[in-house]
Amino acid sequence: MVPKQARDFYNRGNAYRALGQHKRAIEEYDKAIGLDSNEASAYNNRGSSYDDLGRHRIALEDYSKAISLDSKYAAAYYNRGNSYDAIGQYQRAIEDYDKAIELDSNDAEAYNNRGNCYRATGQYQRAIEDYETAIGLSPIEALYFNNRGIVYRVLGQYQRSIEDYDKAIELRPDAGRYFYNRGNSYRALGKHLRAIKDYNRAIELYPGVARYFNNRGDSYRALGHYRRAIADYDKAIELDPNGSEAYTNRQTAVRAIEPSGCIRIR
Repeated sequence: MVPKQARDFYNRGNAYRALGQHKRAIEEYDKAIGLDSNEASAYNNRGSSYDDLGRHRIALEDYSKAISLDSKYAAAYYNRGNSYDAIGQYQRAIEDYDKAIELDSNDAEAYNNRGNCYRATGQYQRAIEDYETAIGLSPIEALYFNNRGIVYRVLGQYQRSIEDYDKAIELRPDAGRYFYNRGNSYRALGKHLRAIKDYNRAIELYPGVARYFNNRGDSYRALGHYRRAIADYDKAIELDPNGSEAYTNRQTAVRAIEPSGCIRIR
């Protein structure tokens, strides 16, 4: 990047971005671009900071500009795909991931993210194929096993999903959502005690997630432990007062104790 001053602003923007100070990073990239408007990486990196601030449509403009300056910029296609994914434009995201993979066929994250878009659009077999490729490229990434497990669960292949969650947990035993997901598969199989054990661990790791309590409540309710279920639904409602599912589930548990529903609840 020339002149040198533009490169200095660019490098400082990268430093701020690495520190998570995205507004300051954007200011530095603005300065760099003002001095050198032909540097694709400055647009790409500024787009990444806009993405991290949730300003996905502005990020799209920056990635598109980067691509117009360098049509073989794999990272810009990948990042633009992420932005399209974030705003629910899955087909456009898939097209960008296609291009990113064409330019860099060893990008495991691109396969994983394309798999997520296939999953979001109900193309489950394609999603599985992408997750398998991602796993082959990076077999120590727990997320890829988790994501494939989600698809197997959607397809009703609960035991296969559990095997994937097992591997994800082996790789990342501190990830509460992997225990939660495995618990959901055990619950679908009617193995509620196993499910509760997983929900317990998920709650220990992340006690502020309403759905963990709601789903544990479902397993307690299935076992006839209605007061424990009600306590979990109460907690889910406390954590997410706008979530309707826990209210409905709590009322079902209340009626199981007192058919008239006349029981005092918080």
